[in-house]
Amino acid sequence: QTHQVDESVVDDVFDSWLSMRHESADKNLYDNCVDALEAIRQQHPDAVIGAITNGRGNPLCMPSVQHYFDFCVSGEDEHVFPKRKPDRGIYEAALDTFFNLRGDGIIPEDRLTWIHVGDDLANDVGASAVCGAKTIWLCAEDDELEADLPSWSTATKEELEIRAKLNDSAKEYVSAKISNLYELEKAVLDILTS
Repeated sequence: QTHQVDESVVDDVFDSWLSMRHESADKNLYDNCVDALEAIRQQHPDAVIGAITNGRGNPLCMPSVQHYFDFCVSGEDEHVFPKRKPDRGIYEAALDTFFNLRGDGIIPEDRLTWIHVGDDLANDVGASAVCGAKTIWLCAEDDELEADLPSWSTATKEELEIRAKLNDSAKEYVSAKISNLYELEKAVLDILTS
């Protein structure tokens, strides 16, 4: 026996889930996230801050951080999918969004510095660097030591081996490494003055 569910019900359930997802993310930000964003905004008021994510989390929908972000590009966006990290297509979409926000020619390309901050070597550091970013790797000390597969993971042994190789090759692209967002402001300044 098959039951039909009206599409409006599906939309309502999805919207409720997404709202709760943003509410939860807003309550569970990285330590020092708001302070780090505030410091970056104060030190670099003309900076364009964007989020690049494979998922549905959008900081523009999170009250505690929404006013720090200028845009968000998701691997779930219609103009991006299926080009999710580490595919360069998601980064190219973010750059297009940046240039559309700033207008062509406002910033000469030789004066443009793109800094990508991420917690994943392959998806964030390696992939964005290939597209021209300077990179800051947010790596909690226990992240480097953690070799065990999380209990919730469905990755195969082969996928883990590929991932390990991608992570190793991405290490050469780390412009700065931080273990806490408290260190972000200094890392950005070091990159901009090097």
